[in-house]
Amino acid sequence: FVWARIPAQYKDGYALSDELLRDAHVFITPGGIFGSNGGSYIRVSLCKDEEVLKEAVSRVAQAVRRRPAVTGTI
Repeated sequence: FVWARIPAQYKDGYALSDELLRDAHVFITPGGIFGSNGGSYIRVSLCKDEEVLKEAVSRVAQAVRRRPAVTGTI
């Protein structure tokens, strides 16, 4: 498994997980299911063969490219 911090624009790992499931048809586990310290993370399983993982990465990349750009001031 790989744990990754979610990007700042997401409320929590559930929001990112829901978006990826809806837009990329890829399920990534929100870290919050493992307790409150996991809320800002997702957990990615690497328990599939390389071709399946490549397909998942491709779907996520396509979903990210289709998403509207986040704008704002810093």
